[in-house]
Amino acid sequence: MLGIESDGTVKACPTLPTGPYAGGNVLDMTLEHIWETSEQVRFARDRGTEELWGHCKTCYYADVCKAGCSWTAHTTLGRRGNTPFCYHRVVQLRKKGIRERLVPVEKAPGQPYDFGRFELVEEPWPEG
Repeated sequence: MLGIESDGTVKACPTLPTGPYAGGNVLDMTLEHIWETSEQVRFARDRGTEELWGHCKTCYYADVCKAGCSWTAHTTLGRRGNTPFCYHRVVQLRKKGIRERLVPVEKAPGQPYDFGRFELVEEPWPEG
């Protein structure tokens, strides 16, 4: 998937913030060149299990999933390799009596497609 903004800026996903994830501009280079060479666009394709951390590192599906959407984890936690938005993860943690909660640690600065930073906090699954 690619996103192309009205000014020609190419991102690997239409919902990504522009600043840190812009991979080039179709007014300056071909889409093929951007797809093949842009580090920002290759961000989700050039990854492996060696960078997994947290729950995703120990997950049964790690080789296949590789922690899901790289950008979701990156914009939420500051690095890819551990996605907090996985249903399988929730089910597995619940079996252990644990849940995770996202706690804000850095406020979003107020730009379009903005994002802040969060950290994961483990806590006992609430009884009820």
